[in-house]
Amino acid sequence: MSQDLPNFAIILVVPRKILQSIIFVALFSFVFAIPSFAQQAPQFKDSFVQGKITKILKQETEIQNGVTNFVQQFKIQLLSGSDKGKTVSVNLSSDPKDAQKLNINEAVVVDVKTSSAGKQYSIYEPYRLNYLLFALIGFMLLIGLIGGRRGVGAIIGLLVSVGIIGLWIIPQILKGADPLTVSLIGAFAILVFTTYIAHGVSLKTTVAIVGTTTAFLFAGWLATTMVSLMHATGLGSEDIYDLQLGVATINPQGLLLSGILIGTLGALNDITTTQAITMFTLVKENPSQKLWDLFTKGMVIGREHIASLINTLILAYAGSSLAVLIFFELNPMHLPWWVILNNESTMEEIIKSLVGSSALILAVPITTLLATWVALEGTDAKKFLQSLFG
Repeated sequence: MSQDLPNFAIILVVPRKILQSIIFVALFSFVFAIPSFAQQAPQFKDSFVQGKITKILKQETEIQNGVTNFVQQFKIQLLSGSDKGKTVSVNLSSDPKDAQKLNINEAVVVDVKTSSAGKQYSIYEPYRLNYLLFALIGFMLLIGLIGGRRGVGAIIGLLVSVGIIGLWIIPQILKGADPLTVSLIGAFAILVFTTYIAHGVSLKTTVAIVGTTTAFLFAGWLATTMVSLMHATGLGSEDIYDLQLGVATINPQGLLLSGILIGTLGALNDITTTQAITMFTLVKENPSQKLWDLFTKGMVIGREHIASLINTLILAYAGSSLAVLIFFELNPMHLPWWVILNNESTMEEIIKSLVGSSALILAVPITTLLATWVALEGTDAKKFLQSLFG
């Protein structure tokens, strides 16, 4: 076809075809070269070591591209890992409002990124475990010195509780077991072991366990009913969403119920143990009292205990959800108050507070009446309890 064209047209057509071929070959080569480029890019491998700040090189506020940052530059001596003893320079940049000024001799966690191009060092966060160790030692000494033998029993009970939760409840949930069933079994084991360890094996301790178990079963029924009626899915926080991405077998609704029950158990055990010990002490001082009169006296003490514990329980839930409460108070989306109240995150906290408080209220008369009867009636009541717990 080019023979019919003028010479100048042939000159234009041929280079264009050559140019198209060159572009096609270049694109083809680039597409197939992408994997090799990706393979040649540095692949970072993270490791974490401890370090100590030995020198502050710079500490000032800088403005870059209209953004204000608080910048610190340190000399850090690495205290662990393959580079132990090495001193490296590290920069730390943060928002001035949230900046935490680090000082000389402070311990930090250093993130070491290793690649074919070498190692990069950055501060991951301050090292806090050393302070935690001192706090725990002080806490245990305080319990031992003031609580005496009972305090030592409380420490052992605490370790048992942590062990049951960490070594049995959590692994069973991760294996796909129903969180509610697992938590009920684990909570009962915690209740029996820790109460007997902390307070000794006695009738008043057994009464406290029976009272706690009764109120705890009521809490389980109430929590299950409220969660079902209000269609609470357990997905009221971002942490649950993140957890589901990693472990698809976890039932978030069951996890919500488990959290409610485990959180309620501690307060229940406190109030029932106190009420049982109080009633046995009153009977010991005057064994001739009538059951109803003694029960009435016990309820006076119990009501005071209820008032303080309910306030404590609700404050604990409010404190753990303070950021959520502030967000709702700001209401950036300008939602009606009833829509905010109806939100699942809000409703989950309300359910926790109501279930825990209701169980506490019920535990007082049950434990008080049972302790009064056992302490006054003697042999028959003792046989009844021994048949339950041996």
